[in-house]
Amino acid sequence: MGLITPGSESDETEQLPLVPRVDSLDGKTIGLYDNGKPAAEPLLTAVKEKLADRYPDAEFTWYHVEHLNQIKNDDEQDAVKEWAADVDTAIGAIGDCGSCTKFLAWGIELIEDAGTPGVGLIDEGFELDYQSNAIERGRALRYKKTPVRCETTDLDRVRDEVSEDVVDGIVDELTRELNEKERADPVPQ
Repeated sequence: MGLITPGSESDETEQLPLVPRVDSLDGKTIGLYDNGKPAAEPLLTAVKEKLADRYPDAEFTWYHVEHLNQIKNDDEQDAVKEWAADVDTAIGAIGDCGSCTKFLAWGIELIEDAGTPGVGLIDEGFELDYQSNAIERGRALRYKKTPVRCETTDLDRVRDEVSEDVVDGIVDELTRELNEKERADPVPQ
């Protein structure tokens, strides 16, 4: 038994290519995208501290969504893209789980729309939520799982949980070569 979707003429879903990653984080302006949940800022702060130790010539700039539901607003979406156009690469943090994963995928998609490579940091266990929402937005967006649990706002605890391996994974996602599928031109309509 199959599922038929009215209006769909093929099984192909248009997927946009990812923006090419940067060659290194050294000397780059790294955007930190906070999705508006309380735990996003401590996670990004801990990541920023570790990246600043590794890349002392890097600069950091923040974008704070006051409340995650604002990302549905056209003005907020335009503001995210404007901010992202001025950074070399960006890291977004979920700071929560469930529907917040969707809004993080939306934010990272806006960053990619601005021509800036982005990666979302998600709680372990929410890969499917992120992937399905990224595909819905038209791009197989990249993510990095972190051991930081949902709604963890204790900065010292978050610092302990953001290991060098986690930071290595973030750096890898921001600097790696794209695979053929990620570079592919969109499916012609």
